[in-house]
Amino acid sequence: MLIGIGLGVFSYSKMYEFFYQEFYIPVILAILLIVFFFLPKSLKIKSKFWTLTALGIGIVFVTLTTQLTFDYFGMKRTENILTEYHELDCEKITDRFTTDLANNELKYFSSGLVSSGNLTENLNDYKIENFGLGCIVYDNLTCYNRLVEQYLIEKQNVKITQLYE
Repeated sequence: MLIGIGLGVFSYSKMYEFFYQEFYIPVILAILLIVFFFLPKSLKIKSKFWTLTALGIGIVFVTLTTQLTFDYFGMKRTENILTEYHELDCEKITDRFTTDLANNELKYFSSGLVSSGNLTENLNDYKIENFGLGCIVYDNLTCYNRLVEQYLIEKQNVKITQLYE
């Protein structure tokens, strides 16, 4: 329970302003666990129902708060990558592409009003991570995307437009 509370407080402090609605269920579960903690000992010992219910609530609580913590670190990773690549000009991003290719860490920065879940899945088949940017288009990231598209044509014999299907 303490692990769940710790992860919940951490996630809440980092993500509340963006995703406050995701914290309703963990907060309710934490309140239920606290209420169970203050139930009379005789009631908890006599009834296995209360004990099993508290155990189930505790497991769900720890699972939810762990997932929220992983979500936070995933968002931070994405933020760091986008910040790093956004600050590079076209010449430096070409060097970065070479490094990513050598490390097998290629990325694709898709943009536009329409997102395609198929694109992400299809790029994963080629070990390329997709970052959906929504309707924002950055020139330097377009340079990187052209290099990825060229790589796909030369090495994999596939066009990026085929991966949207």
